[in-house]
Amino acid sequence: MNRILIVDDSAQIRKSLREILEKHNYTVVGEAGSGTEAIKQFGLLQPDIIMLDIIMPQLGGVETLRIIRNMSKDVKVIMVSALDSMDRVKECMKAGANHYILKPFEETKVIEIAQKFTAADITR
Repeated sequence: MNRILIVDDSAQIRKSLREILEKHNYTVVGEAGSGTEAIKQFGLLQPDIIMLDIIMPQLGGVETLRIIRNMSKDVKVIMVSALDSMDRVKECMKAGANHYILKPFEETKVIEIAQKFTAADITR
């Protein structure tokens, strides 16, 4: 249970998250730069965890989360955002998010949160 889909409109953020996760033996099964692409990728790849940006063009993260929640109650969704508004955090949790990471993120925090949603501690 460590297959992860990374969703962010920033290629640099996707690359950074991928490097952190793969360094700790997580399998990044795909990346998406938009909510629409995330929904397609989710349907095809069936990841265990989605790391989902909130602010994206066209279909934002909260809307994407709601659609994915209608598709699956089991996937774990970790919102990733530079917005630290408590109202935004509450909105995400109400929509079905499992956790929230603030940008800029630290490697230790990303792994700590990812570990909460994996069957066992798989870091080296």
